[in-house]
Amino acid sequence: MEIYQDYYHILEVNYNATPEDVKLAYRQLAKKYHPDVNNGDRDKEEMFKLVSEAYDVLSDIDKKASYDLSLLLGLYEEEKSYSSRRASARSQPQYSYRRPASVTYSRKTYVGMTALVLVVIASIFVVPLMLARYSSEYHYDKGLSYYQDGQYYAALNSLERSILDFGSKNVEACLLAGTILMEEYGQYDYAIEYTDRGLEVASSDGEKVQLLYMKGRCLKGSADYHGAIQQFKQALALWPDYDSLHFAIANIYAFDLDQYNTAIASFEQLHKVNKSFAEATYGTAYCYYKLHQYDSALRYVNSYIEGRSIDANAYLLRAKVKEKQGYAQAACEDIKKASRLHSGEAENLAESYCM
Repeated sequence: MEIYQDYYHILEVNYNATPEDVKLAYRQLAKKYHPDVNNGDRDKEEMFKLVSEAYDVLSDIDKKASYDLSLLLGLYEEEKSYSSRRASARSQPQYSYRRPASVTYSRKTYVGMTALVLVVIASIFVVPLMLARYSSEYHYDKGLSYYQDGQYYAALNSLERSILDFGSKNVEACLLAGTILMEEYGQYDYAIEYTDRGLEVASSDGEKVQLLYMKGRCLKGSADYHGAIQQFKQALALWPDYDSLHFAIANIYAFDLDQYNTAIASFEQLHKVNKSFAEATYGTAYCYYKLHQYDSALRYVNSYIEGRSIDANAYLLRAKVKEKQGYAQAACEDIKKASRLHSGEAENLAESYCM
């Protein structure tokens, strides 16, 4: 197992240290361990190298983000390994049997002893579960707070602890950790690990749908489009009217797999679920354009623009459709509208469309 050097510990700062905290700690420790002031002390020279290495990583945004993630995953593996070793090291208690002497107890004594046994059992099983539940919720709340403050590594650390405590927030913690890894770090494989861990403990269909949806998004981000569709369809089996799932599937068929007829069917299914889902209208127009069915494309893109008149991509698409239909002047007008909405592609096409 790979061991990660804890640069935060080396610089004597906490995991939420600001860049200013890191710089200040480095300056103080560099003065303390600098070879020029320690007369060839090899231990302090090595410490100076470690301090410099830690500062080089923690003072660079990209290096720090990568290090934080690797440190977190390293700590997680160590935690699992330690728990496994600790469990295997426990020896089974040894018991011996001795025939008890014949003693007669009163009914009241039996009732009292039974109550005492029940209290002991509760203290053995119930109290630890309550403590684990409290700890899980506490670490989840801390992780959520760190996430809202943009402290993503600290958030992941707290969320991992929440999950390991087997509390009531496991699914929420897996979802939030997956969101951070997917959206902030682009680490789709690690995010998928969290969705899978969440699916192992998810009890409701709503939780499973959220986890499957996130897993599908991660697979799409990894360019595994068929795998993504499979996850989205599993989620749809649990929640057939979830419009975002229909849109995700149709979008992949239209813009990633170039399967335009299949995409149109998916967009039509989305319209049945939610008639006001405007992006489905635009997607349908795009597919008809790619299929060279320009009249249908124009009908759908016009409908989309009527509802959302400030979309540069829609004006650009309509310009392309009109150009194919031979309406050069109308195409030029739409190109100009798209340009005014800061479409770089429209600006590049202006010369050829508006001669």
